[in-house]
Amino acid sequence: MSRQTTGAGAVPSGPDEVTLVARAQDGDLVAFEQLVDRYESRLLGLCIRMLRHRADAEDIVQDTFLTAWRRLDTLDEPSAFKAWVFRLASNGCLDLLRRRRSRGTEAVDPADMVEESAAGPSVEERAETSAAVRELDRVLVTLSPEQRIAWLLHEIEGQSYAEIAEVLGVTEGSVRGRIHRARLAIVEGMKGWA
Repeated sequence: MSRQTTGAGAVPSGPDEVTLVARAQDGDLVAFEQLVDRYESRLLGLCIRMLRHRADAEDIVQDTFLTAWRRLDTLDEPSAFKAWVFRLASNGCLDLLRRRRSRGTEAVDPADMVEESAAGPSVEERAETSAAVRELDRVLVTLSPEQRIAWLLHEIEGQSYAEIAEVLGVTEGSVRGRIHRARLAIVEGMKGWA
């Protein structure tokens, strides 16, 4: 299956999302593949940042889409697909982090945290960016998983407090509090970087 992904800010082409979800609910695999195309890279980026391990993130994204396909008929509002699929992925990440914590393990693959660019920034720029990303990753891992997912959904995915509340199944006030505490910790942790 050949896939093209759209970036977080790109406007997807083709049928609107509600139409695709309705078709997929009727068993149209091509429509579901188009939904996967729209969200796969965004979910993978979120999961990599949460889990700090690409293989685990890929597994969560694959499980998310398998679950979505199997349970698509339970989605009452096709317009809620985005929040639903992000909730599935977020819950998968949080569950894996809880299992790691109970086993006392933390998977880390720093190479997974730096996205390579085909455009040619200088070696110095790449090294500085890589160091900043590693430092941010070091700070992010000190956040609770709940704060980290809320911050990533807001700052990286650009989701509103209301959207995050829907994804996480909490109140908007709780989301605001988590993001506020995360920002304070990040500012404190990144003081050496100007």
